[in-house]
Amino acid sequence: MATEVYEDGLDLQIGLIEAVMPSEASEESRQSYPYPRLRPTGEEEMRTFRTIVLENPFLRVIVIPGLGGRVLSLFDKRTSTEILRRHPALLPVEGGRRGATMREGIQLRLGPEDRLNALGNVDSLVQQPMDDESPGGVWIGEAVGGTGLSFHLHLELPPDRAELLVEARVFNRTFEPVAYNGSLTLYLGDGEIVGNAFYSSERDAGLTIEPASQPLDDWTHGDGVLRIGRFTDLRDLAPRQLDTWSVRLVPYSRLGRLTAATREVAAYLGSDLLRVQTTEQRLGHKLLLLTEDGQTLEAPADLYPEHLLEVPLEALPSRPVALVVQGPAKEEVLRTDVGARRAAPATPSQISRARHASPLRLETDDLDLRRAAFDVADRHLAHTLRGTRALARRDFEEAEHSFEQALLFNAEDHLSWWTKAVAGRLTEVGDEERPELLNAHYLAPLEPALRAEAFLSQSPSMGKEPSPLLASLEDTPDSFVEVACLFVEAGLCDQATRWIDEALRHTDLAMLHYLQAYCFLTGSRMTIEAADHLAAAERLPFGPPFPWRSIELKTLGWLYERFPQHDRIGHMLRFATPAHT
Repeated sequence: MATEVYEDGLDLQIGLIEAVMPSEASEESRQSYPYPRLRPTGEEEMRTFRTIVLENPFLRVIVIPGLGGRVLSLFDKRTSTEILRRHPALLPVEGGRRGATMREGIQLRLGPEDRLNALGNVDSLVQQPMDDESPGGVWIGEAVGGTGLSFHLHLELPPDRAELLVEARVFNRTFEPVAYNGSLTLYLGDGEIVGNAFYSSERDAGLTIEPASQPLDDWTHGDGVLRIGRFTDLRDLAPRQLDTWSVRLVPYSRLGRLTAATREVAAYLGSDLLRVQTTEQRLGHKLLLLTEDGQTLEAPADLYPEHLLEVPLEALPSRPVALVVQGPAKEEVLRTDVGARRAAPATPSQISRARHASPLRLETDDLDLRRAAFDVADRHLAHTLRGTRALARRDFEEAEHSFEQALLFNAEDHLSWWTKAVAGRLTEVGDEERPELLNAHYLAPLEPALRAEAFLSQSPSMGKEPSPLLASLEDTPDSFVEVACLFVEAGLCDQATRWIDEALRHTDLAMLHYLQAYCFLTGSRMTIEAADHLAAAERLPFGPPFPWRSIELKTLGWLYERFPQHDRIGHMLRFATPAHT
């Protein structure tokens, strides 16, 4: 069955509200302006709401554009269970900037409270699947009055998985910064957070929440509401800045309790029963049980999303204490971690201090780089550093993508154009011209890295004569070191080795030998060749060009820790460090 997307109508018992016109003298009116304040009347009536339904064999999702575009129902068809907490009547209660709020469903927030139009109409657009194997979806959108922000919320349901992808695109339409913190609020009732999952044992329903793009740092649950937010505090969304983030909501139900869950599988491991539920069909798997007496028991398992797997455990020799679900290639699909709880989020002051005290560096971890990509001021650098990381992993396609992202925000960075071209060359897909080099040449025609690329793009020469392509660099010998450092910093030791080998034919510099020794030891473990270069550097007279780049000092420090007998390295470090600091 393909994903179905269709419009329908739903009769709902709903509490009535009345509008209170704004008053200049009223602080409450200023809070809700430019919208009128709302007041629950205590009365109810049955009303028919237009709905948009997304449905596949496993899930049914109901969206109501007339109530702020919220998801009112996330129904698990596998077990006939409603994942969200539902009340017999939708009753607004006092609260929020407009005076009335509704604690139902899943909705998008752009700050600490509900959007001012969270109970009003928003635009919607149905997206039919292209074929039986394509997902279907719906767009929800609004220009949010009084804020300068607009949003598009995309809900997508694949045909073969019990999973809902939610993507938010929030845009600052103005030329001024706007306070912002995007989040989803999910009205799930009482329960507990287990890792990246929430489960209510009382209602026997829950879901795993997996960020699909940007990190979501604020996970809070209280008074029946789970809030998944971009940050723990408000941030400025810069003029004309777009923030995009997405999450995968993976429902689970009828497990009794939740022991562990991933995007693929959830499980409850009790003393006498094991229950496993899967998001999609998974054949040829294994269940590995560890018992209290240290035994590991193994059983084959074919997992189907429409069937909840139940395995009695009364006959086990001792109590089970851990479970691993293993795929056909012995990959780990799930491992129980009994008692796992999500760590409390950092306080706003902690995040603020870290943000201003820790500039982005090559050593910054990938998660923080993805966080930094939110800020336009840091976005280009964050993507550049991610691309550099990908190069070091030899993930050249990811590197090309990251540099492409960086160049979208700073097209004048000729080194990113060059590095993107390097990544393209290393994918070894064809010999076509790389337009990135044309852009780099236009911006910086004398960049030595471009000469290096012209040389490295050629087939390796077996001759001993220096390449005439690089003859002009002999007048500025530090250019050879500069290019070598670019390659070493990017983790491309194979490229650095070939470059330094050619550079030494043009000029004999101690730093080139040290960089070559570092590459041999860290990249290819060629210890004899590395020792030869260390000895060659020792024989050269002490003189310029002296090391000053951070990667040069890092290389020398790494070598000196391993070869303290090389006094020249220590001397160069002592010589360089005061000037560098």
